[in-house]
Amino acid sequence: MQCGWGIMADRKEQGGVHMQQQKGISTLTTVTYSVSAVGREATLACVNIFFLAFLNIYMGLDVMVLTAAFVLIRALDSLTNPLLASVINNSRRGRWGRYRPWMLIGAVTNCAALLLMFYPINVDSSILRHAYYIAMFLVWGLTFTILDVPTWAMIPTIANSTDDRNKVTSLKGLVGNFGGFILISLGTSLIIPVVAASEGVGWAHFVLGGAAAAMVLLFISITALFTKERFELPEDKIPFKEVFKIFRENDQLAAHAISYLLLLSAIMTAMEQQIYLFIYYGDMGGLGWLSQGVGYMVFSIIGGIGLGFSMMFYQLIVKKIPREKAYGASFFLAAFGMAAMFLVFYAMRLQYGPYGREIAKWINVVMVALASFPFFTASGLSQIGSAVMAADTTDYGEWKTGRRSDSVIFSVQTLLAKLSTAVSTLIIGIGIKAARLPAITQEFNHAVGEFEYRFVDEAGAAVSTGALDILRLFMFIVPIPLCILGYYVYKKKYTLYGARYEEIKREVDARREKG
Repeated sequence: MQCGWGIMADRKEQGGVHMQQQKGISTLTTVTYSVSAVGREATLACVNIFFLAFLNIYMGLDVMVLTAAFVLIRALDSLTNPLLASVINNSRRGRWGRYRPWMLIGAVTNCAALLLMFYPINVDSSILRHAYYIAMFLVWGLTFTILDVPTWAMIPTIANSTDDRNKVTSLKGLVGNFGGFILISLGTSLIIPVVAASEGVGWAHFVLGGAAAAMVLLFISITALFTKERFELPEDKIPFKEVFKIFRENDQLAAHAISYLLLLSAIMTAMEQQIYLFIYYGDMGGLGWLSQGVGYMVFSIIGGIGLGFSMMFYQLIVKKIPREKAYGASFFLAAFGMAAMFLVFYAMRLQYGPYGREIAKWINVVMVALASFPFFTASGLSQIGSAVMAADTTDYGEWKTGRRSDSVIFSVQTLLAKLSTAVSTLIIGIGIKAARLPAITQEFNHAVGEFEYRFVDEAGAAVSTGALDILRLFMFIVPIPLCILGYYVYKKKYTLYGARYEEIKREVDARREKG
């Protein structure tokens, strides 16, 4: 099935690009491009959800040292992202296009980084162990940029109209989150409990990193091999010294980036460290999570329905509701969902009542998942809305300055993913330290032939409800003001929609046709 109309460059001529009317994006191109997000979300889920917990809880590394280092590395990424984007932007367009070779390079190097960062090193020196894993986190961040920037920058070269961009980004978001769900489900319900029982939790996480690496290599390769860059848009060579000038000139890019960074930071804080609650909260698994990780999978399935719903029906939603209002609603849905999850977790402190312990545990899992439904819906709406807005700000930059720099502008998407994780890591790191959550150690029980786990501080003792209250406060209440502030910036500063954007797009297309 094909829909929409676009323009495709037939050949370059002096002063511009010769354009020819062409049918819009095909279903095959949409699918082969969108599956790249499966690998992207797999590597993000593996690192953002499991890495800090792996190092802090099971490797016994200091959470504040890790937090400070990870935040510093993310700040460094704010410089390396535009630099790498500039290199990609200025690279020669070959037989495979400009972006696909970079995607393959990024996939291979990111796979290697995943394996190295989850390798359980056994050295006595705490300093060396901290230094190794921090260095691997830095390497992973650099390789993720090489992987991610060209993937985003491809969008205008395969989808020229707003409808086509909505179509491809909505499917990309939907299948991408399916990739994250697969990785999380495999990790919590199969890989970690099974491998940890026989080989220990360290090697279990190494196998998990290997599974994520395989997904990255497979799905990014599919996109690189089968998705062609259809529109040869004008692309100026951008010296690195002018990269930051682009951000200053493009006021709509700045408005989008700031508002989405605030929202995404709030979402990441609430979403990516919930695994701590499943590990430490007795009613939801406690130490038994290692053998009962299916509870986290059930939570992901129910809560993820909201995410899938918003992505699957995004095009229908924006036909009924203007997309600027649908995107604005995501700020309030996220805040409402976080408040609901906080209250549900707080309610779990009540007695079991007429229910047995096992039944109560599953009731709690379902209650948390249902409370998270509006939160996940907000996440889906904002992901697709942000991708479309990034493509629109690229057109706006070309209209305003006469220069087009897809790679540089789309590097903002990668940068926002990293900076939001830095903010969420800082908030969660402080929360974990304030809650004084104990590390978990493993010992091999020769009688049963398996590894067993216990808290380092108080063997087998339950974590206090007060500690969990502190953790929940940092996860679900502290981020809410970020949603409110993000909506204020978006409402006041972002104007690139409706009639104004359509007029800008028509003028940009007309300039290209004139050459």
